[in-house]
Parts: sequence; structure tokens; C-alpha cells
Amino acid sequence: MISELKIRKLNESGIEAFRSYLHELRTVATTPPPYELLTDSKASASVAGDGMILNRQFATRLEAARYFDEALSENGKTDIDTNIGLWSWLSLFYFDQVSPVDKQGRRKPGRDYRHILEPGYPNGHRHLLGGAYLVYTTYGWADEISPLLLCTPTYVESQFNHEFASRQNFITNRGIMEAAYKLYYNPITRKAKHGTQVKKGAPGTLYRYIHVIQQLDLNYDLYSMRGTEIISLLPPEFDKWKG
Repeated sequence: MISELKIRKLNESGIEAFRSYLHELRTVATTPPPYELLTDSKASASVAGDGMILNRQFATRLEAARYFDEALSENGKTDIDTNIGLWSWLSLFYFDQVSPVDKQGRRKPGRDYRHILEPGYPNGHRHLLGGAYLVYTTYGWADEISPLLLCTPTYVESQFNHEFASRQNFITNRGIMEAAYKLYYNPITRKAKHGTQVKKGAPGTLYRYIHVIQQLDLNYDLYSMRGTEIISLLPPEFDKWKG
């Protein structure tokens, strides 16, 4: 296992080689990752600065986002959140965490966009590492609201992250995000409250919150409201989550 490397980025050739590996992995789930691409000059290139990246173990996507915010920003890198080569390189570097081996020695990588960044909508937020960084830094939620969206393991995108980050009018609205955090995050367990992400239509849950907010948005200027003000507008079905 590689413990530390100077930060690089995959070039077009490296990205396509990584993509080919992901496709092969869906057929031969035990194929080992092509870690040689990380340092191969034909597949990757250096980036500005002398930054190093450590092969840390992250308990959650939140921990990963915190680390990347520190490790990448300290080296003066710009346009980090849209750098396809950088995030593809990082995904390969941390592949054991974003696509871990199960008890049978197999990996389930999921769609390519979980590992090879597709900036913008609709899939930019789906990258397991880059999407977490996007929520934590670019949208500015840091430790204030990000814990609700990023409390899952590195290889799991939470429903809160998917539903909010895929809606620009939600993820950029402080009041809406504050209200969701106050309703649904449990600071003791450091996870979303149990039962908040159940099937669509269940009273007071995530999907009902989205629906009700969309209705309120027709009559209220939600961008000008604080989270507590938005919570006060919610119907009684949300009362159980206010504690």
C-alpha cells in the first residue's frame, strides 16, 4: 500500500486507463487497481506546488473533505473542484476506500462518475471525494452544515447529499440547509436521525421536506429567511424532528 505521494493528476491517457479499469472491474470484480498510473509520466502529470498527500483512513466523507480542504488549499491550487485529472488521481490513490473489497474479495465501483469527476450538473456532486469537497468548501458549509450530508463512509453517498446537492436552489440556500440540519442531524450520534430517509411520502421525512419547501418557495422569499424561520413555516408532521 502506498502511504504517501506527491500530488499529481491523471492526464487524458491516464483517465481513459482508469475508466477501462472501472469497466473491467464490473466483469472481473477482483482485478487489482492500476496504482502504477499514479506515478507513470505517460498517464499522469505533476501539479503546481510540492504538496504531498497521505493515505489516511477516513471514517466519513466529512473527514475526507476536511483533509482535502487542508491538503489541497495549502498548496495554492485553484479551480480544485472542477479539476478532472486531480480528482480522478485522488480517487485512484484512495481506491481502497471509495471502492473497498468485500468479504469475497470483490469490489463494486458503481458508475464512473463516482471516481472520474464530471464537473457541474447533473453528476458533479456524485464524485465520492470531489463531491464531498464541493459541499464542504465551494458551497461553504464546512462543519456548520456538511455533517448532515457527509456523515456516511467514503464509498457511500447519503440521500441527503444526493437530494440537496443535486438541487441548486437547495444547496445554495442557507436557510433551507440550516433548517434541514436542525431537523435531521443528530450531534450525539454524528449521523442523520434514524427514520429521516425512509420511503417517499412518509410524514416529515427528507422527501416530504423537499416537497414542502418547493411549495413554500412559491409564496415566500426563502433566500432571505433563517433556518428557524423556515422551520416555523413547516406543517405539524415535522414536529417530531424538532427536538
